[in-house]
Amino acid sequence: MLKSLALVLVLAALGDQLAGALGAPVPGAAIGMTALIAWFALRGGPDESSGRLFDGMAPHLPLFFVPAAVGIVTGAELLSQAWVYIAAAIALGTAATIAATGMVAQALLRAPRDRRAK
Repeated sequence: MLKSLALVLVLAALGDQLAGALGAPVPGAAIGMTALIAWFALRGGPDESSGRLFDGMAPHLPLFFVPAAVGIVTGAELLSQAWVYIAAAIALGTAATIAATGMVAQALLRAPRDRRAK
C-alpha cells in the first residue's frame, strides 16, 4: 500500500510541476489523476494494493472540495460579474453531457443485438 501511495503522490507532484511549467489552465491534481488513469489503463487496472488504498481514502475525498469552496468564496466578486456566462456554460455543458451519455448508452445497448444478428 505504501508503494501505491507513493505512486499517487509522485504523479500529483508531477502534475503540479507540469501545470506550473506549461501555465496550463488545468489544476495539477487533474493532470496527475489523468496520468494515474493512464498508468492503470496500461497495466490493465489497479492492483490489489492500490484498490485497498483507494477504498481507505474514499471516505475522506470530500476534503478535496474544501480548496474549491474557498476559491469560490474568495472569487465571489468576479463570480458576481460573470454569473450569466457561468450559468450558461453550466447549462450548456450539462445538456451536452446528458446528450452524449444518452447516445453512448444507446450505442452500447444496441451493440449486443447487432452482434447477435450477424
